Amino acid sequence: MRDDICREASRLIQRVMEGYISGDPKTIGALLAYFSPDVLVIGTGRHEFYTSLEALARGLEKDQEEARGIRFVVQDAWYEAKMITEDTCVVYGEFKAREAGAGDKGVTIDMDTRITAGVHREKGGGLVIDSLHQSVPYIYQQEGEYYPKTFANLAEEALKRSAILEKHIQLDPMTGLYNRKYTEIHITRMLSQDRETGLLFVIDMDDFKKVNDTYGHLKGDELLKKTASVMAEHVPPSAIVGRVGGDEFMMFLPGPYDRELGEKAARGLIREISRILSQMKLEQSCSVGIAAICQKGETFERAYKRADQALYCAKSLGKNTFCWAEDLSPD
Repeated sequence: MRDDICREASRLIQRVMEGYISGDPKTIGALLAYFSPDVLVIGTGRHEFYTSLEALARGLEKDQEEARGIRFVVQDAWYEAKMITEDTCVVYGEFKAREAGAGDKGVTIDMDTRITAGVHREKGGGLVIDSLHQSVPYIYQQEGEYYPKTFANLAEEALKRSAILEKHIQLDPMTGLYNRKYTEIHITRMLSQDRETGLLFVIDMDDFKKVNDTYGHLKGDELLKKTASVMAEHVPPSAIVGRVGGDEFMMFLPGPYDRELGEKAARGLIREISRILSQMKLEQSCSVGIAAICQKGETFERAYKRADQALYCAKSLGKNTFCWAEDLSPD
């Protein structure tokens, strides 16, 4: 008999807590029938102190309003009970409530919850909950909150700010492309993958200094920004594009060696940049050096050196053209 009430009381409190965590109004409403009219319920927050079933019901309504749209699942739950008298026992236990279905949220809520509850059996055989004490780590829960919403929101915002800051650190402030450091980092990371090969392009404006000297730096800045926009718009999503010098840009196209693709990309860049120069009534042009990365273990430094040599070959051919590193003599 003593074991029966302990088992039944433990199961009841487990049902109550799982129903509460589920957030389902019908389930919660049905479970309130097991509480004494003058039940004592104490939670973690200072406001979570209820001395009647009516007050508890009002508190639960606010609780569910705050947690609307958030679903929790119960993990690692355990409940035990200890007899106090022949018809009264104390149930105690612990469970973790983990936020479910968070999608791409950077922060989810995990609440380690401890429970103690006083339960007695009425003469008719039914169980009644006389008291319940639930506690979660208070550092996550603000005054007046029914679950640690503020902590979750602040943490989520902190992650977003961190991601924005990290992105800004990687970008060239003028063009919005990757800066030199992170262009190298991202290309190196791709080359470190065993399967990754591709084409490395170095693009340089011909006689760019004359633009600044003749029309001023604002005109030069405008040209750089428009060039960056063209490059960003005419590359596949897998490409890495960056500004690596004053008027020098770099592009890495991952994939198998394809000379036709490389020449098509180079001609397209020269054509689009020429269009911009024409619109700006400038007589400059651009040259492109291309290095094919066909062997595993190729480093960024070696590939950059070869593409840079090809760039100067293109300039020596009269500018406004492209050259392959593979076509140069090995000396």
